[in-house]
Amino acid sequence: MYTALHLSAEEREIARRVDNYFKTPHMNFRDKVFNALLIAQHELESHHFSTEDEKLKIIYFRNTLYSLLKKLDSANMR
Repeated sequence: MYTALHLSAEEREIARRVDNYFKTPHMNFRDKVFNALLIAQHELESHHFSTEDEKLKIIYFRNTLYSLLKKLDSANMR
Protein backbone atom coordinates (compact mmCIF):
# COMPACT_ATOMS: atom_id res chain seq x y z
CA MET A 1 0.00 0.00 0.00
CA TYR A 2 1.07 3.62 0.37
CA THR A 3 2.97 3.14 3.64
CA ALA A 4 6.15 2.11 1.79
CA LEU A 5 6.29 5.38 -0.16
CA HIS A 6 8.09 8.50 1.01
CA LEU A 7 5.11 10.81 1.49
CA SER A 8 4.67 14.21 3.04
CA ALA A 9 2.22 14.55 5.94
CA GLU A 10 -0.38 16.02 3.57
CA GLU A 11 0.08 13.17 1.08
CA ARG A 12 -0.26 10.58 3.87
CA GLU A 13 -3.48 12.19 5.10
CA ILE A 14 -5.01 12.35 1.63
CA ALA A 15 -3.88 8.77 0.92
CA ARG A 16 -5.62 7.64 4.11
CA ARG A 17 -8.80 9.53 3.19
CA VAL A 18 -8.86 8.09 -0.35
CA ASP A 19 -8.22 4.57 0.93
CA ASN A 20 -11.09 4.91 3.42
CA TYR A 21 -13.45 6.48 0.86
CA PHE A 22 -13.16 3.65 -1.68
CA LYS A 23 -14.08 0.63 0.44
CA THR A 24 -14.21 -1.93 -2.36
CA PRO A 25 -11.63 -4.73 -2.18
CA HIS A 26 -11.66 -4.87 -5.99
CA MET A 27 -9.60 -1.71 -6.43
CA ASN A 28 -5.90 -1.42 -5.72
CA PHE A 29 -4.59 1.75 -4.13
CA ARG A 30 -3.38 3.21 -7.44
CA ASP A 31 -6.87 2.79 -8.92
CA LYS A 32 -8.37 4.52 -5.89
CA VAL A 33 -6.03 7.50 -6.29
CA PHE A 34 -6.68 7.65 -10.04
CA ASN A 35 -10.46 7.62 -9.55
CA ALA A 36 -10.26 10.29 -6.84
CA LEU A 37 -8.17 12.38 -9.25
CA LEU A 38 -10.84 11.99 -11.96
CA ILE A 39 -13.57 13.05 -9.52
CA ALA A 40 -11.61 16.12 -8.38
CA GLN A 41 -10.88 17.12 -11.98
CA HIS A 42 -14.55 16.69 -12.89
CA GLU A 43 -15.60 18.89 -9.96
CA LEU A 44 -13.27 21.62 -11.18
CA GLU A 45 -14.30 21.40 -14.83
CA SER A 46 -18.01 21.31 -13.93
CA HIS A 47 -17.62 24.20 -11.47
CA HIS A 48 -18.95 22.09 -8.57
CA PHE A 49 -17.78 24.56 -5.95
CA SER A 50 -19.52 27.53 -4.42
CA THR A 51 -16.63 29.70 -3.28
CA GLU A 52 -13.11 30.50 -4.39
CA ASP A 53 -11.82 28.91 -1.17
CA GLU A 54 -13.61 25.65 -1.98
CA LYS A 55 -12.16 25.75 -5.51
CA LEU A 56 -8.66 26.20 -4.10
CA LYS A 57 -9.16 23.23 -1.74
CA ILE A 58 -10.20 21.03 -4.67
CA ILE A 59 -7.18 22.21 -6.68
CA TYR A 60 -4.87 21.41 -3.76
CA PHE A 61 -6.51 17.99 -3.34
CA ARG A 62 -6.17 17.27 -7.08
CA ASN A 63 -2.53 18.36 -7.14
CA THR A 64 -1.74 16.17 -4.14
CA LEU A 65 -3.46 13.21 -5.78
CA TYR A 66 -1.41 13.81 -8.92
CA SER A 67 1.76 13.83 -6.81
CA LEU A 68 0.70 10.55 -5.16
CA LEU A 69 0.00 9.00 -8.54
CA LYS A 70 3.43 10.00 -9.83
CA LYS A 71 5.08 8.47 -6.75
CA LEU A 72 3.07 5.27 -7.11
CA ASP A 73 3.99 4.97 -10.78
CA SER A 74 7.62 5.72 -10.01
CA ALA A 75 7.69 3.05 -7.29
CA ASN A 76 6.19 0.50 -9.70
CA MET A 77 8.88 1.23 -12.30
CA ARG A 78 11.65 0.01 -10.00
